[in-house]
Amino acid sequence: MGNSKSKRQLSQTKHPRNYSGKKPFVIPQDAYPYAGPQCQYKIINTPVTIQHNATFGFSAGQQMISTNVDSYYPILCQPYNEGYKLATFYRVPGVQQQGGFFSASLNIPYQGIFSRYPDTVGPDQWQLKVVKSMIQTQQIRYGFFTNTSQSTGDTSHLHQIIFENSSIGGRLSCLELTGQTVSQGMNAAMVGFSAVMGVDLFFDMPLHPNPTMYTYQAVNVPVVVNYQMGFRCPTVTVMCDWQGHLSTYLQKGWKLVETFLDQTQQMRGAAFTSSVTLNSMWFFEKESSRLNDDSPQYQGSVVEFLHKTSAGFGGSVAKTDWTPLLQDMGQQGWQIASIMETPEITVSGLASVTMKLLFFFQRPVEFISGRYIPMGVAVPHSPVPGTMPTPPGFKCFPLSTDVDTLGLQSEKQ
Repeated sequence: MGNSKSKRQLSQTKHPRNYSGKKPFVIPQDAYPYAGPQCQYKIINTPVTIQHNATFGFSAGQQMISTNVDSYYPILCQPYNEGYKLATFYRVPGVQQQGGFFSASLNIPYQGIFSRYPDTVGPDQWQLKVVKSMIQTQQIRYGFFTNTSQSTGDTSHLHQIIFENSSIGGRLSCLELTGQTVSQGMNAAMVGFSAVMGVDLFFDMPLHPNPTMYTYQAVNVPVVVNYQMGFRCPTVTVMCDWQGHLSTYLQKGWKLVETFLDQTQQMRGAAFTSSVTLNSMWFFEKESSRLNDDSPQYQGSVVEFLHKTSAGFGGSVAKTDWTPLLQDMGQQGWQIASIMETPEITVSGLASVTMKLLFFFQRPVEFISGRYIPMGVAVPHSPVPGTMPTPPGFKCFPLSTDVDTLGLQSEKQ
């Protein structure tokens, strides 16, 4: 992110990080007006109840945490009648309300974000399908003096469900942890196995004949989080080239569908510092007929959002709203793909918390005479038939295969 240029990021879009005024975000600026279609959004808020049950998990199959999130899924199907499709179903982080005095239940807001390009709506019809899955982790500790541990999440069932539904024309929309937790018994816990965590996968299933088939791939992107002990709370530094990883696959013709933390992590601790490496899974899709075609179809942008919450009587409430962010980005053609919560948290006062979220956007690219033109770059008329001049300030870099552990090699300033 920032102003660094990537050899694969053929773009005139700037990604600023300086926040001014009262807005908790800064949208990327195009060097020239974007001439593509605008993206429209529709948001549905659902208050989900999560119940903590009185169980110690000694026996396998016990519901440690239950949820009523399933009861809201019929509501999420309604926007499909207006041409919208579900982009992401996301639990609003840091916000919850206790169900009542001495109650073991919590009311937690989830948000369904739908999007559409009204000028490009075709005759295809879709319906929403939800498939249940799960994740279980196993923790291994080693290194008595270094305080090192590793937790590995099993996501094989997620891959199986995606393959089964995409093979009949379904398109993955998003996936989300439901909050449901089922114990696996004392014997499993003693060897490091966690309780099973529920995951719901959302698919757009075709109602029209001969749907376009899509192929999916999951990419593991490590996220390094460093903690430095402080007076009140630790200083958190997150290391990951979000924009670089996204651009790498968009430049190869893929489209981002979802980013997901699969609960895999490796932790190293010392006296005043610690480091945790999280594993994020990025799901991409491409038309199966174009599997060997690396022509880019989308441009991506990662926008930071400062999500603020405040604790009060019986719970905590959100002090920021990302609806203006979606509206501003939609006017420039940007479509939301995923929202990721980061460990970067700051505390101010007694009850105010600010958390950094990442919004992943993408929009269709433009092709003129078979040549890729980055979004927002005005292309002057070519005086010679069959040639295309380079727009002002635009540099063409060859697609390099040199990729370091944090992302892409950057051009030296």
